[in-house]
Amino acid sequence: MRQSGASVLGVLSGVFWCVSLHMMINYQKVSQTTKVRVYRHLPELWFDSAMSIGNTPNKKWAAEKKTVYHKFDGRLGNTLFQFASISGIASANNAVACFDRNALSDFLEDQDNLCIRTAPSDAVQLRESKRYGTHMHFKIERDTLLEGFLQSFRYFQPEVWKQIKIKKKFQSQARIILTRVLGVSNGRPRVAIHIRKLHQNGETNFIPSPENPFVKNTYLRFPAPFYFEHAMAYMRAKHPLAVFIVLSDHPEWCRTQTYLQHPDVHVVLLQNPPALDLAIITECDHAILTRGTFGWWGAFLGASVRGGSVVYNAGEFDMQHPINAGNVILSDFYPPHWIAIPVGKQLHAPNYRAR
Repeated sequence: MRQSGASVLGVLSGVFWCVSLHMMINYQKVSQTTKVRVYRHLPELWFDSAMSIGNTPNKKWAAEKKTVYHKFDGRLGNTLFQFASISGIASANNAVACFDRNALSDFLEDQDNLCIRTAPSDAVQLRESKRYGTHMHFKIERDTLLEGFLQSFRYFQPEVWKQIKIKKKFQSQARIILTRVLGVSNGRPRVAIHIRKLHQNGETNFIPSPENPFVKNTYLRFPAPFYFEHAMAYMRAKHPLAVFIVLSDHPEWCRTQTYLQHPDVHVVLLQNPPALDLAIITECDHAILTRGTFGWWGAFLGASVRGGSVVYNAGEFDMQHPINAGNVILSDFYPPHWIAIPVGKQLHAPNYRAR
């Protein structure tokens, strides 16, 4: 009986072992098949190497958006264009904008959450080529490194100025300079005149003349005196009691110009950091521009937001210059409600009396 019982037990043990072995083999097959199925149908998800099916991952494994990467180039005006344009292009393509560095943290509020990350080696590379002042339609289908200056307001998101807030300390200092240093009351319309005299290091005169009609590298032309006379006359006629605030990289030169020697004109002589000068422009109700992106942004964040008048030099770009020819579309660079003073023409006769 004992031998018979032992035999039965042995048979049962053997059967149990065979069933267990069969189940283990089938489990491994199902498990492997399941893993293959998961990776096949969710290629955009990534898992921790130690993770097994059924475990909670210890890393984020939700699908990530595609990313538009960009490397900042240039000074404040250029970087503002690139920041606003890349952010707008990313938003239009349901993507995330990432930059190589935080180039605006010293100037703008709320920059702590800016995505700072370099583009991976397998990112698609797109360039605006030489068309720096033209709105182009970029289609972003995967992680992309987009290069260029991107100087077109058409890239921007609606109400982009709400994302570009100058630091409060610069705004406070700007108001002190306007009211206490210059003595400009809040009751008079303020017109900022941004005069970018120098364009390159060592440049002393960027103004073409009958004796010297062509100046080297004049792809951004400085306006003749009549431009200032007509622009200021237009502002005086449209905005009575206007007072003019002149900001320039060459303030001493500005003080010698006859058209700026009026009681209603104040030249800022302080050597301010760029962000402070930009803040002063944004505190003004209207703006007169000469050339360059710095004044453009001051007017865009200031007078445009306030519903004021912005006058610009229609001859700023030499459209025959190889840097601009075929690369700049004026309607992509200047907002449509800004007012152009054409070369050789005027908006208002200069028969005014300074107030």
